[in-house]
Amino acid sequence: MTPSDTEAALAAAVAGLMYASETDAPWTAFVWPDAEGAPTAEAVKKRGRCPAKSPVAQQSVEELLDPLAEEQDWFGEAEKADAAKYRSLRDLLRERLTDATVFKVGKVKVAVYIVGRAKEGGWAGLRTTAVET
Repeated sequence: MTPSDTEAALAAAVAGLMYASETDAPWTAFVWPDAEGAPTAEAVKKRGRCPAKSPVAQQSVEELLDPLAEEQDWFGEAEKADAAKYRSLRDLLRERLTDATVFKVGKVKVAVYIVGRAKEGGWAGLRTTAVET
């Protein structure tokens, strides 16, 4: 398994999936094959080319994805399909990444990273943008 295998699996899992905030944004898979150790806020800001002074909030993958994966009574077919995709994504992240953490970088227009250690080495994850006012 190569880092590109993990990237391809993550990209397939989020194909067509949008992250809803005040605007909807797609997810993008990435790998940082030379990263070592557990992901840190400072390393994610640097590798993501975020301004050094940007604030960072951390949360667990479950805190981010569980509400998105939960089906509601009022969901139509499209919402049910998205919730199922988020459940599959959560399972894939558990399978492929160790120490996966969510880093939200910035204010208002926030870069959202899910980053973990790939089993084959380096870091891999997903990125999207959220607008939070």
